[in-house]
Amino acid sequence: MATVLLIGFALLLLVNVPVSFALAIASLAALLYGGLPVTLVVQKMTASMDSFVLLAVPFFLLSGHLMARSGIARDIVDFADALVGWLRGGLAHANIASGTLMGGMTGSAVAEASSTGGALIPPMIAKGYDPPFTAAVTASASTIAVMVPPSIPMIIFAVVTGVSVGDLFIGGVIPGIIMALALMVTSWLLAVGRGYPRGKRPSLGSIGRATRASVWGLFMPVVIIGSIRYGIATPTEASVVAVLYALFVGLYVYRTITWRDIPGIIRDTAVTTGIVMLMIAAASLYGLIVTREQIPQAAAQMIMDITQNPYLVLILILGVYLIAGMLLDLGANIIILVPVLWPLVRSLQIDPVQFGIVTVLGLSIGLITPPVGASLFVTCGIAKTNLLDGSKAVLPFIVALILVTLLIIFFPGVATWLPYSAKG
Repeated sequence: MATVLLIGFALLLLVNVPVSFALAIASLAALLYGGLPVTLVVQKMTASMDSFVLLAVPFFLLSGHLMARSGIARDIVDFADALVGWLRGGLAHANIASGTLMGGMTGSAVAEASSTGGALIPPMIAKGYDPPFTAAVTASASTIAVMVPPSIPMIIFAVVTGVSVGDLFIGGVIPGIIMALALMVTSWLLAVGRGYPRGKRPSLGSIGRATRASVWGLFMPVVIIGSIRYGIATPTEASVVAVLYALFVGLYVYRTITWRDIPGIIRDTAVTTGIVMLMIAAASLYGLIVTREQIPQAAAQMIMDITQNPYLVLILILGVYLIAGMLLDLGANIIILVPVLWPLVRSLQIDPVQFGIVTVLGLSIGLITPPVGASLFVTCGIAKTNLLDGSKAVLPFIVALILVTLLIIFFPGVATWLPYSAKG
């Protein structure tokens, strides 16, 4: 059954069948080959979506669509530019800072790359930045979106493993800030070497005006993180609050959304939600076969034959993630790889929150590496540069993100201190 599953899945991907359909068809073929009843298909796919945690997915996606349509991205960009635009390569730093702030609203790297890229890549090129560099820095900054709350990949990881979504959300805050700093240091070094311009040092008055203009957008992550951090709301409840907040801002503060726009926004959210849920449902069949064929135990034994040192095991896993990220989407990789690795991680007593952060961060690097690299594809298109040049330009940022991942591997407190301190 495992052979039919893996070969069938690989062949379907080679002929460009979408990942969710490839998983479902290969799993169905394996079930038929193993003589198991076809009724398991409906039962497993239905049961996998019957989860209270998964309710957060459509609500966070809806809040992201509402905030994107409200036009708040423009004010966030202006605020970020006022704070860091005066540094050497200032627009690149503003790009990273605004990407960090926007990521706390969308929870999606590709959505963040589209919104920030559309706002900042054209003016960066006009100021003399190389198009491949603008694409690389924007795509790299978008990876922070899956690290800071509300992160859709973290919700998927929680569903697969049973780890608390709230712990993962809060655990991603400090790593997300470190990612931003690492990318900004990389940008500064490149900007100095290439002579990129710096903006004018802002006055306190201009910073104050930019802060007041963006306060509604800046308060959104505070609502999400604060309500979860202090036990006021569960992640699912926080996602509903985020929708109500985004709706209020769009309708009555910015007045850029009308009630006539709501059906279209809900339709777009439903399409995106359907893609995520279909992948989770199809992966439940995959998980059934993986468990029945004892693939996790075999994988664990293979790695433990090499080493039983938790640090080295996580480094090996990171290597797997970097390769897998070049081949499949982030969400699909979580669904496929984590069930196989989870028993090994637990047997070595690796902290589940640390493993979750390493998983999301390690696999997010695949968003900026070809041939799959969805964020890099988007930003290269906006910058009107070819993927090869963009891939070369993104290499220093990939190195920076790998170093951040290694930091979390060797110093787990970076990811675990904040969520566990919240529990007293």
